[in-house]
Amino acid sequence: MTSRTPTLSVLIADDHDLFATSLAELLAAEEGVHVVGRAADGAEAVALASQLRPDVVVMDVNMPCCDGIEATREITGTLDTTRVVMLTGINDLEVSLRAQAAGAHAYLIKGCPLDDLVSAIRAPSVTHAPAS
Repeated sequence: MTSRTPTLSVLIADDHDLFATSLAELLAAEEGVHVVGRAADGAEAVALASQLRPDVVVMDVNMPCCDGIEATREITGTLDTTRVVMLTGINDLEVSLRAQAAGAHAYLIKGCPLDDLVSAIRAPSVTHAPAS
């Protein structure tokens, strides 16, 4: 019997090893989600996203070398099929809007229900109709 849920490749970008490891284990247990890698900073996230071409990057905001917003801008600017889901401890509207402007598909706060994160990962890309 084959799975009805298409498999989505996910890259996790978070500088807190314990959190990233736990998140990878939780996501790996979800049907249709395959964690393909982990990055410890924004620069590594950009490099791994370019190499692995994941469907989704789960990205923290505050990371060394290159923050998550700049990494999101670089990833979404070069990989048009990769979505970025921000998962951060920063509950701030201004930061959320900056992430959205950088191309983030969703903005979630760490501690949100796992189902919310999985739903954001599985949500299709938002496409915009071309201006007439």
